[in-house]
Amino acid sequence: MQRLPIDDVLPAVVGAVRDRRCAVLVAPPGAGKTTRVPGALVDAGAVDGEVVVLQPRRLAARMAAARVAHERGGELGAEVGYEVRFDRRASAATRIRFVTEGVLTRRLLVEPELRGVGCVVLDEFHERHLDGDLALALVERLRARRPELALVVMSATLDAEPVAAFLGGAPSVRSEGRAFPVAIEHAEQPDDLGHGRPLGKQVAATVRRLAQGGLDGDVLVFLPGAGEIRRVAEDLGDAAALFDLEVLPLHGDLTADEQDRAVRPAKRRKVILATNVAETSVTIDGVTAVIDSGLARIARHSPWTGLPSLQVEPVSRASCAQRAGRAGRTRPGRVVRLYTKHDHDHRRAFETPEIARSELSGAALGLYGAGLAGLGALRWYEPPPATAIAAADELLGRLGAISGGAITALGGACCASRSARGRRRVVCEGEARGVAREAAVVAALPGRASCGSSGAAPRARHGSPHRRTSSTTSTRSSTRARPGCARIGCAATGSTSARPTRSTAWRHSSRGSRVTRHGRRGATRTSIGRCSSRSSRASRTASASGARRARATSCSAAAARARSRRARR
Repeated sequence: MQRLPIDDVLPAVVGAVRDRRCAVLVAPPGAGKTTRVPGALVDAGAVDGEVVVLQPRRLAARMAAARVAHERGGELGAEVGYEVRFDRRASAATRIRFVTEGVLTRRLLVEPELRGVGCVVLDEFHERHLDGDLALALVERLRARRPELALVVMSATLDAEPVAAFLGGAPSVRSEGRAFPVAIEHAEQPDDLGHGRPLGKQVAATVRRLAQGGLDGDVLVFLPGAGEIRRVAEDLGDAAALFDLEVLPLHGDLTADEQDRAVRPAKRRKVILATNVAETSVTIDGVTAVIDSGLARIARHSPWTGLPSLQVEPVSRASCAQRAGRAGRTRPGRVVRLYTKHDHDHRRAFETPEIARSELSGAALGLYGAGLAGLGALRWYEPPPATAIAAADELLGRLGAISGGAITALGGACCASRSARGRRRVVCEGEARGVAREAAVVAALPGRASCGSSGAAPRARHGSPHRRTSSTTSTRSSTRARPGCARIGCAATGSTSARPTRSTAWRHSSRGSRVTRHGRRGATRTSIGRCSSRSSRASRTASASGARRARATSCSAAAARARSRRARR
């Protein structure tokens, strides 16, 4: 078995777990913490029972489990297994189980004692997903009743001191080693200013340059989403044919077989077009170069629709470091960033925790269903905003899911569903009225993204989106009011948005994503997906047209008066 940098600190991690039942581990990408720490805990006998390893994504859970099983000389599903949504490879003999965040939090709510589990490992905790924060709070609450339960928090870019303090002064272990060196280059100047090349053209030019310079392995390209992957694949057609490259997509909407095809070794050199599913805990053998667009789709709450939305935004410096680490896993690597070093240095250090920017009624409903008094019943690593807690409870009360601080029968039925909390209510009401099938169809209709999300996507499609380099980058359209709208604070997230004033009524029409606005002087139609900048341009155009009409009317009136005077003379 190949020696990895993490091997030097494994005795310290095992000793901390054996003596203090908790530890915080910080190790750079490629050090081997995901694959080596769980096995070291089992081999040393530091824990009794299963070691459950939390992963942020399904692909990471499956690939990490397969790699650990291979290194330990067993079959996947025996000593080492995994469990993700709709897929499970584990047995009674499983000692190391890789799971996604949602699987672990759901198990903690249904089975609060975690029987048979001796240690929980929270990997890649720096991503700060809501389910990850919830899992940490629930496990820490459980450890008060089960002091023998061990807890390990791991990350490559985590600030260890606050987490160690939250765990009661847990020992902090740091590994400084990296498996292989990685050379990083940035764009010399921004490729934007309104005349930048499309993202696909930038990626194609970079791939061509790498291939002409003697590329000796595969290329991993980080893109915001599946739509951008399809467009970039089209732009790569000529370069792929010229240099005999195989272009493969890798994102969460693909089947397991399609994902495995992208990551397994191949005879031809590959260009893997991936979203941030390949950012953490994924080792792709053969990758020697990474092209980083610096973009990702970030989940945010849309106050317009009440549904979560995905917005294309620049990633944090921590995510940039994680992406760069994919290039130095199995050999020396090279990273090409399609943004300047100035842009990188002025980005925020970490992503905003999801608990601070999301609508929390779904998490609150799960806690009520587990017999807890909502979000306020837990001790959080970073507590959610008080306004978000109050908004979640108020919404659940209006939906009839809770009453008097306790879950209702309707709330229990909604809790059994895994869809968004508003859609759960639709399904439950449909069952009560005898139209469950129709209600399920309505609930399954995709929510239309808010103005903010659709406004961000075109920048990734048609040009370089790295235009704002502030460390507090946010989507401008999400905080800009439409004409005839008043600015309000979103009670769910504490953010600022816009809503219709009393004199303007907005309603969904029967044409899907269209919205009808009725004012005093007739009706106009506008798309809910347009960003406010387009609305501002339309308003300016309308104002200019009105001014021209007024000038024409004035000239006509003056001409008529002149003719009348001549006729009288």
